[in-house]
Amino acid sequence: MKTQASALSPSYRAGNHYRLSSTVNGSTVNGAARRPQSSRIVIVDDHPITLAGLDALLSRERDLVVVARCHNGYDAVRAVADHQANLLVVDQDMPVMDGVALLKHLRASGNPIPLVLLATVNNEKLSEALSLEVQGIVFKQSDPRQLICCLRDIRAGRRWLDPSLNNYASAVAGGPVLDTLTARQIEVARAAVSGLSNKELAQLLGVSEGTIKNHLHAIYERLRLDGRLALLLYLKEKALA
Repeated sequence: MKTQASALSPSYRAGNHYRLSSTVNGSTVNGAARRPQSSRIVIVDDHPITLAGLDALLSRERDLVVVARCHNGYDAVRAVADHQANLLVVDQDMPVMDGVALLKHLRASGNPIPLVLLATVNNEKLSEALSLEVQGIVFKQSDPRQLICCLRDIRAGRRWLDPSLNNYASAVAGGPVLDTLTARQIEVARAAVSGLSNKELAQLLGVSEGTIKNHLHAIYERLRLDGRLALLLYLKEKALA
């Protein structure tokens, strides 16, 4: 039976009135009946409905225990310590200490707790998160089962990134350098990540749509990338977008 724990005290950050709410799934409040080897998860989002949805999703899984729900990164820092959490699921975009800021704070303080970012596809901070070696990135538009897989992989000691980001991470870490592209391919690559369709790119560059497709295929092959999102992140890493 699911037990609802009492609300925690207000955030320790002076002057704020954010509150932590804690839900302990499948355990007694004092932890005496806690399942062995369960993931103890703090979920963080500034939208209460999203928090409730995440809690409901994870509550269906016997090995995933939500120990606290927080509205910002400052509350999450305290909740991790108070509840001996071993996993964080954090919204990338929050007005008070967002996901990347929280990741930076934890690593600067020597806390290695794995963190999963819930991100949007075009989030410009993804490259920074990857450079900080975030353990997981799940896009908000993904199937909810992706988050479950991500959390279980991380608890098993594996990094989990949305499939569209895997090749990007490899390329940035040590893949082919950008000078393997021709000047024309670099021009196409930079135009491609601006949000234009292939038809619009063709009109802009004065070539056929088929030529644009050929250029993009060659670019993805040479940089070992999966598509435009990975290309966007790669070019941001190289300060070309």
